[in-house]
Amino acid sequence: MPRLTAVQAVMGVLRSAAPLELPATAARLSGRDRALAMEIATGSVRYLATLDELLKRCMSRPLPEKHHFLWAVLRTALYQALYLRVPERAAVFEAVELLKGRREESWTGFTNGVLRAVLRLDRAALWEKIGDPVQRLALQESYPEWLVRRWWHRLGEEATRRRLQAGNQVPPLTIRVNTLATSLEKFEAVLAERLLSRCAALPEAMTLRPGEGAVEKIPGYGNGWFAVQDQSAQWVAPLLAPQVGEAVLDACAAPGGKTAHLAALTGNQLRLTAVEKDATRLPRMLENLQRLRVQNVEMITGDAGDPALLAGRTFDRALLDVPCSGTGVIRRHPEIKWRRQPEDLVRLVREQARILRAVAARVTVGGVMVYATCSLEPEENEEQVERFLAAHPAWRRRESRPAGMPCDARGDLRVEMGEADRDGFYAAALERVSA
Repeated sequence: MPRLTAVQAVMGVLRSAAPLELPATAARLSGRDRALAMEIATGSVRYLATLDELLKRCMSRPLPEKHHFLWAVLRTALYQALYLRVPERAAVFEAVELLKGRREESWTGFTNGVLRAVLRLDRAALWEKIGDPVQRLALQESYPEWLVRRWWHRLGEEATRRRLQAGNQVPPLTIRVNTLATSLEKFEAVLAERLLSRCAALPEAMTLRPGEGAVEKIPGYGNGWFAVQDQSAQWVAPLLAPQVGEAVLDACAAPGGKTAHLAALTGNQLRLTAVEKDATRLPRMLENLQRLRVQNVEMITGDAGDPALLAGRTFDRALLDVPCSGTGVIRRHPEIKWRRQPEDLVRLVREQARILRAVAARVTVGGVMVYATCSLEPEENEEQVERFLAAHPAWRRRESRPAGMPCDARGDLRVEMGEADRDGFYAAALERVSA
């Protein structure tokens, strides 16, 4: 039952630090039903603040958060009625049915009444009554107020509104054709019916029509013909520009997409070292690299920010796709909205700087390092790079960059979330000019 599966997914993501995903029981669903369950769950998390505000305004008494199942039922039902255009009567009926036979069955009348009251609301008039424009926008677009206020202060109202709306869009299915396993021509011939668009500056980047089944069901997946990777992220490996025979470090490697891209650029003729701090992510990473036919990779479990981890070793090039706030990929991971807090930025900036210093010490003179994030925050991006360069005169920005790459005034890779239907992303290429 896709709606119950969606309810379970919403409960799970809001009660843990895990990414939004369907429960194991979803394996019993058809491809169409799994897709529906994921759409309901993702949308309910995406519009959580809006849904909760509307629900709370129509409750005769507060509903304690401990009623996790009931809250998830209310949120998913209201999402379907407001955003999926499910007939209101059907959405309410399904919500009530989900409660029957459970300990929440006594709440069926409450659920029916609250949902019907919300659907009768004049929502436009409700928003207009909110005097603070930032608070109003945060509730309308469903973002935490602190984040909206932060962006509003820096960007102004209209640019902030565009960013919020871009973050609420359903992202495309963008893949990178893996030239270690197939050719562009062969892949395009097999997937011609699903191909939506190509990127002239990134020949291996293709956007596919979404299907009803899982990505694993797309022809060629099991043979390693492609990796799921947004266009923005596909600029990073060409920006590093590894050369045949070089020693290359991927400092924060899981799940392995950029490691595989580096290998593909040189036909597996690199000496790759992939470091990942989280040991639980290594099995999936190894599986990905094997599927994508990547060779010559040494995998190390450890903290790339620890100077002792790679002591005595040097690399010609290094990629740092560092842990970050993830504000550039909110449209793919809407749970980020509700997990991040203002104090997280301070911690993340400190962690990024630590990794940057440690990895820079392992790069040879004449070597190149690319620092990358999927964040939109200046502290994590250009300000982080400027602080590093000011403290390390042996390093400077690299002038060479791939043709067609979207750049800011500094020459850094910068993509605004939603721009050309891409994820928000930042990367800077630096070169070591002296010891």
